[in-house]
Amino acid sequence: MVRIGRSDTPPASIQTEQQRLQAIRLAAEQELGRLRSELGERVAAVEQRERELVDALAKVAKGKALPLPAHADEALTHARVGLAARAQELNKREIELGVREQAVFKLETDLARRATGELVEPDKRLAQIEARLKALQEAEKAFARTQAELAIASDELATRNAALLERERAAAGGMPPTAGLAGGAMSRADLTDLEDRLRKLEHETRSASTERSFGDGLRMLERKGTRGKPPDA
Repeated sequence: MVRIGRSDTPPASIQTEQQRLQAIRLAAEQELGRLRSELGERVAAVEQRERELVDALAKVAKGKALPLPAHADEALTHARVGLAARAQELNKREIELGVREQAVFKLETDLARRATGELVEPDKRLAQIEARLKALQEAEKAFARTQAELAIASDELATRNAALLERERAAAGGMPPTAGLAGGAMSRADLTDLEDRLRKLEHETRSASTERSFGDGLRMLERKGTRGKPPDA
């Protein structure tokens, strides 16, 4: 009997999927870090421009008029609008990354559950497989027995049908039946009954193969198809 050895290592396919999910999570974290760093740099640049503008306005108020940079107000407004848009985009990306991270976590959990289920009690699973195999072998034997009995019944029907035809020909010609057939031939009623039983057995054989499972059909044939043999006349 072949035994399946225990293994504490998940199947290769599960390991590969876990590695892929970890790579996705790492890439998402790196992308989020890059966006945050870029936003921080933009915020620092805008704050620097604001400080420069405040210093320039303060000097103007003190009478120390200094030439403002060309289009300073317009540049500051443009920077603030761009910063707000970038912040909104970053917030949207962060939400998307959070959703993806939850999906990755769910996949990792499912993979871990599958790996645990596949590694639990391999001997018990092997015993179940062997039990099913044994039941299938018994069903095949029962099916073979039923087929053999069906063949025997068919041969017997053919023999007795030939005997009946011989008797009919002898009766039509005014001759007595031959010695071997007079005592062993069946009457027409018995022959008809045997034909009906044979047709029923064949019908049950076909029904078992199409409407039932393999094992149940064979057990039905074994119970119904072998309950006695046709009586001799």
